[in-house]
Amino acid sequence: MTLDLRLYLVTDPSYDDLESVVLAAVSGGTTCVQVRDKRPDADRVASVRRLRTLLPDDVLLIANDDVAAAREGHGLHVGLDDIDPSVARRMLGRDAVIGWSINDLSQLDDAAQLEACDYVAASPVWATPTKTDTGTPFGLDGIRRIAERLDGRLPLVAIGGIDASSADEVIAAGADGICVVSAICAADDPRAASSELRSIVDSALARRGVPA
Repeated sequence: MTLDLRLYLVTDPSYDDLESVVLAAVSGGTTCVQVRDKRPDADRVASVRRLRTLLPDDVLLIANDDVAAAREGHGLHVGLDDIDPSVARRMLGRDAVIGWSINDLSQLDDAAQLEACDYVAASPVWATPTKTDTGTPFGLDGIRRIAERLDGRLPLVAIGGIDASSADEVIAAGADGICVVSAICAADDPRAASSELRSIVDSALARRGVPA
């Protein structure tokens, strides 16, 4: 399927009625959903399986750090403390979508891991209360450096403290998409929040000459 990472929602089970929030976000323009859930394994698997039946076929559904759950969706996202992307690729096969969190520029020197990835996620751009176990924020300059190092080899998404007030400048710095949690999940109207963010991202990409 097409790898559309323009507006990437990362779920948080602490928000009520998450299934409804995800469906509203997708109806507003979210293109990718990652299920980040620290509940027992069976609950994560069931959550991804359920969402797969509800979401449109063109919306990517990614599991966070759970190979069994990843098999119910389109792929897996891993970080530095999880299995390596190359291991995930061997376990899930060539058709799975594999993403890797970049917390330090030195990770970009690991050619074997990058080769196993379909995209990378710069984390965090700015500090965020939804995920506190992260390294030093990259800021916009960090996004520019990562984009320059990747030089178009892999799509780059950015996560951490991004909302409607900052999405434009994150894309302008070189990201191909934004990842958000509370900007959609905590919004009074998740569909409207998603629609606003998608419009901002599309406009910013168009100014860079990236086709919609």
